[in-house]
Amino acid sequence: MSAFDLKLAEMLTSRLCHDLVNPIGAVANGVELLSEFCDTMQKDALDLISSSVDRAMKRVAFFRVAYGFAGHDEGQSVQEVRGLAEGFLAGGKVTLDWPAKPEDAAVGLRRGGLKLLLAVIVLAAESLPRGGRLSISVEPPGGARVMASGAGARIEFAAETMLTTLMGAREPELASLEAKNVGAAYVGRLARAISAKLAVEPGPDRVSFVFSLS
Repeated sequence: MSAFDLKLAEMLTSRLCHDLVNPIGAVANGVELLSEFCDTMQKDALDLISSSVDRAMKRVAFFRVAYGFAGHDEGQSVQEVRGLAEGFLAGGKVTLDWPAKPEDAAVGLRRGGLKLLLAVIVLAAESLPRGGRLSISVEPPGGARVMASGAGARIEFAAETMLTTLMGAREPELASLEAKNVGAAYVGRLARAISAKLAVEPGPDRVSFVFSLS
């Protein structure tokens, strides 16, 4: 493992922990409320615990496929992956526009394509600092498009530079890896590993991520 890939693994782990801190912390707060307040407050505490646990579980399920070994399953369907994306974005500032199709229950993209799609969804959501909408279209077995639209939508310069470097089959400098582009580094590494072509198409208050599998 190269120094770059080791650092990438470490930063991804930190990222996952960071994303799980809020819902798990809310569970702790709910338990504290139960122990400190009278019966009239217990319903609020239980509601807080329930919603936080649900959010944490949905994120764990998403991360397991997007970043874990489970994402290499060739039998995954678009329908299953859509459910993971809905859970990941639930309760946030970014909404999902991904119309269902009858054929979605069949096997989806080949060679880890759905894994790449989930990683791209995370990157696209990060391109919407003020919230907005992710519009997704998938064309099995060849590829997908994810368009992030909303006020101020843009991909961070550091993330775009990282993607350009990796998709150009060049090795990025270790010092270039940072919190702002760790997601892009993972997307670029994964795209190369499954021989996918990936393009970023910016526009006014929108940015599209398009990939195809050769």
